[in-house]
Amino acid sequence: MTLYEQIGESAIRLALTSFYVKVFEDPMIGFFFFDHDREHITAQQIDFVTGMLGGPRRYRGKPLPVAHYPLAIRPAHFARRQVLLRETLLEVGVHESLVDQWLTLESELRPFIFKGALSCQS
Repeated sequence: MTLYEQIGESAIRLALTSFYVKVFEDPMIGFFFFDHDREHITAQQIDFVTGMLGGPRRYRGKPLPVAHYPLAIRPAHFARRQVLLRETLLEVGVHESLVDQWLTLESELRPFIFKGALSCQS
């Protein structure tokens, strides 16, 4: 059974909708979202995460490095995002073992999120 099936689409939608309300208001990472449409980003993330968790692959947005390169995201920003996501997932009732698995998948995306992801590394 996939994480998508174990968590359920309605819980994924609820969690990400609540999560992006927090993210947009967060003093440490909210500035990344100034002048962005929260509903659009939430919808994009629901589609992306649904596929990442083993559900239907509906995401049609930019590749992660392209979308995140201009943002200069640093490890502390990513860590803050993970804290907010964990809190939100637990608040909506996702079992802690499933939260850990979700966050592990998210952590595997780190190389595609940080600014150096598009540059050659020696």
